[in-house]
Amino acid sequence: MSGITWASVALEPRPWGFAQACRTSSDQELATVNVGGSAFATYASLHDEGNSSILWFNRPAGPIDSCEWRLVEDFIANYRSDDLPCRPVISEIPFGFDCAVTMRLDCDEDIESSRSLWEQYCSLGIPFSLAVNTALLGDERHHSILREVVASSGSILSHSATHPVNWGGSYQAASVEATKSKRALEELIGDKIPYAVSPFHQTPPYALRALRDAGYRGCVGGIIRNDPDFLFARGGEVEGLGADFVGHSQQHMLHGDCLLKSEDPIAFSKEAFDLAYRTKILFGFLDHPFSSRYQYGWRDEKQRSDAHRQLIEYMRSVAKSPIFLSQGSALDFLRRKAAAQMVRERNVYRLEEGVGADGSPLQFAAEYKGRTYKVSEVVIPV
Repeated sequence: MSGITWASVALEPRPWGFAQACRTSSDQELATVNVGGSAFATYASLHDEGNSSILWFNRPAGPIDSCEWRLVEDFIANYRSDDLPCRPVISEIPFGFDCAVTMRLDCDEDIESSRSLWEQYCSLGIPFSLAVNTALLGDERHHSILREVVASSGSILSHSATHPVNWGGSYQAASVEATKSKRALEELIGDKIPYAVSPFHQTPPYALRALRDAGYRGCVGGIIRNDPDFLFARGGEVEGLGADFVGHSQQHMLHGDCLLKSEDPIAFSKEAFDLAYRTKILFGFLDHPFSSRYQYGWRDEKQRSDAHRQLIEYMRSVAKSPIFLSQGSALDFLRRKAAAQMVRERNVYRLEEGVGADGSPLQFAAEYKGRTYKVSEVVIPV
């Protein structure tokens, strides 16, 4: 791909701000592939006829694996709403907020060393989440912080029993990992463990089946190995596992060895949040506790704490009404969203909730014809 550059539209919350320009021409090029400064191919375009509009992407998968999926949502919910049919789109952001953020630490080699960062998050009023490799629980010094995080409205998630590659390499091995870790954590904290975070962000299909069969309701993975269910811009139902099991792809790591040697060391983290904010994607980021072997590029806890605080301050300065969720609360909301649908009955749309309805007190927002509705309380007129 050397020599190829991309020129694309800025993905604003309402990208159809250029609608009038589109109507003056039958075709509007939204994004192109440029080679050597010259347009090589059209990547995305919008075609208008008098009584129809077509949003087109020049790839078989469309934009489902990128922030550009926001264009599809806005096209369905809002585009040419005065003269063409639209359909409500349920947002990944709860009603009353303009962004949603969740963070966690993946405890691969230590748990108790999370305490300093957890205390900072408590002082900032932000929920804290820990994904736990339960092989560490043989050392009782790790037990107290897990109970304290739960008591402070945080979340504890399984990070497997032994942190193996690909959940052990088979359905049988993944079943053992899922079951052992779930049982160990539930016995320790006295509460259910409904969610898991994949070791090394690797989540092959057999591992998802094993997690579902072991009683989990969702899993956080990443894009490291192109596992198909974690290549989507939106979290939600995993194919073949039913509406009660969800996946969410999170791969933004805030590590010391990811800092830039520039005036703004966390510029990439800010950019990642900006993309999620502008395209209404639930933003998840992670770090790891220090261990006796390594510190993920951080010099010390102060440098790490300062970077986390700066990112949080930045998010709060950009968003007008952000909500910070524990990892469990975020997945609860995604389960409800995956099981819900907008049903048309004569001249109204109403919300029909499904199996995940008991998991979250947050209200749904739906975009429709240029407005945002609190759909848990009202029906939407067609």
